[in-house]
Amino acid sequence: MTPSRKAARQAALGIFLTIALLTAPACRPQPPFGYEPLQPVFNLPGVRTEHYFIYSQMADETTYDLALRLEALYQYYARRFADEYFPIDFPKQVFLFNNREDYVAAGGHATMPGLFMGGHDEVGARLMAIAYDTNFGALTMLTCPLLYHEAFHQFVAVEISQAGNVNRNWPTWLDEGHGTLFNNLIWTGDGWIDDALTVSYIYSAAESVPGFIPLQDLINVSGEGWHQLLAEGRVWPVYMQSMSLLHFLYYAQDGKHRPLIDAYVRQASTNVNGQAAADLADKIIAMEPEFLDWFKANMLMPDGSPNLRVTGAKYYEAMTAMATSYLARAHARGQRFTDAQDFLNAAADNKLRLAPLGDSQWLPDTLRQEMLWWLDQLAQSHGPIEITLERSAPSDPPAIIVSQPAFGLVLKGSFSLDDQRRVADVNVQFLSCPSVNLTKAEEILSGQE
Repeated sequence: MTPSRKAARQAALGIFLTIALLTAPACRPQPPFGYEPLQPVFNLPGVRTEHYFIYSQMADETTYDLALRLEALYQYYARRFADEYFPIDFPKQVFLFNNREDYVAAGGHATMPGLFMGGHDEVGARLMAIAYDTNFGALTMLTCPLLYHEAFHQFVAVEISQAGNVNRNWPTWLDEGHGTLFNNLIWTGDGWIDDALTVSYIYSAAESVPGFIPLQDLINVSGEGWHQLLAEGRVWPVYMQSMSLLHFLYYAQDGKHRPLIDAYVRQASTNVNGQAAADLADKIIAMEPEFLDWFKANMLMPDGSPNLRVTGAKYYEAMTAMATSYLARAHARGQRFTDAQDFLNAAADNKLRLAPLGDSQWLPDTLRQEMLWWLDQLAQSHGPIEITLERSAPSDPPAIIVSQPAFGLVLKGSFSLDDQRRVADVNVQFLSCPSVNLTKAEEILSGQE
């Protein structure tokens, strides 16, 4: 460790040691999951989870819902960026507000609903967001994407930057593009769907095409240049372009280009070899025609409208995974179902036998509602969905089979329990999938391709 790096890290540790003293446990009831209570900051009660100090104005169940998602998100980012990950020993701070005035008074942006800020006051670096808990839609479609985005910036700043990139100088498009890509993450209770694009972002990307800039300019834009685009009202299409480019590099053609973007991320995270990073950037820039062809063929319909089915099969995977997570927990607690409709009726009537808040097997009710929402939306959009329960043997746990004949999709959700009859594993397999892009799947089935 160089002297400058050592000094920077000592300074950072000093800030967080001060915070730890400011947030010593108060005499309050013990929170669930073994979380430690913290004294309020900005008049917000707090809990310490494994990786976070979370201070929240939200209702308790919403706070623990988001805490569970944040911890799962941290593990996802740690796995995904394992080659760049350099964990340090103090929690990251998250502040969740339901009142804009309090959010702004605590350092939040007057017009932006959330941000990660470096923090040069006594509280220090922190993620701040205005959250919503009025219903599952507001939470999962407004609060969660914002939280996933800003938590990624926080992860880069703390858990990646310490690996050698102390000034956090990831190329701006790479940092913001990943954050925006991860706005699309779908949590299933036991994992993440990370290669889907949600409908709102497909719409936005398709509408942003006129505002795309040459990849040469995108990849070399500075932080100052990004803010200039923001001041000119031209930055959102560039967010969408960055997100779309990363989706292309990670997932197009079964991940053909993933080694390139992985290598570029590795170089950007360490700055060990500037020439190597520049050479990799040049390779990405040279792919501009291929990227634009992919965008036109996949993100757009022939008339230029958004192709809302570009990752449509992943929505079925998300719904199947959520249903399997709930089936697994109900089964672990002794609840049995005669068939899939019996299970779905119990889920709709909120009569699943689930672990209480505070148990490590607890899942938030927002996820149950989201699972039912996906089921309803997909059935309305694409026609009836066939769902059955099957067992290899009478004593085996049931598996969920989800079939959508219109696109040739068949998925299987299965689970296993450990010796304590707790959920050990949830897995979703595509037994049949002509294409993740449902427009192409339909063409394949009709013999047009």
